[in-house]
Amino acid sequence: MKPSKTIHSSIAFVFGLAVFQSTIAQETLSLDDFKIVNNTSWEGTLTYLDYQSGKPTPVASTMQMRITDNAIETDIQYTYEPNENIKAITKIKKKGTHLGKQKVISKIKKSDGTLQLITMAKGKDDNKKATLFFTYEFNNHRYKVTKEVQFEGSQERFIRNTYDYKRI
Repeated sequence: MKPSKTIHSSIAFVFGLAVFQSTIAQETLSLDDFKIVNNTSWEGTLTYLDYQSGKPTPVASTMQMRITDNAIETDIQYTYEPNENIKAITKIKKKGTHLGKQKVISKIKKSDGTLQLITMAKGKDDNKKATLFFTYEFNNHRYKVTKEVQFEGSQERFIRNTYDYKRI
């Protein structure tokens, strides 16, 4: 007796649904992913795109990071612009699918031990609505965050700024 077309269709549908679900599976984070940067100090630069000149502009900075019971704390000092220093507390939210307000879209552990996270958030840049993409790459020796901007209505993305640090 041959299986009916309905059974074949049902099997194909279930298989297709399983494949679809696996492709949209949400990456998740935990504070354990950041333990390598707990109680660390870093030195490097913020390089940002200066909209007036159109050129990348480097700014020397240092950073300290701590992991608490429920958050990642960062303190950034700009060597020549101390009035712009930043203290931030970022929580992992929504069962690990968000880093603060940023949705996690990729999490890769590279062969050299570097963790690469890619996140995205809706926001504004230069007073225009945009989708913001953040690529975090860190290991024992380096911590780098690149922010890309894609303005609403555009297919192009560009690097707005990059924090690039070496551990001290």
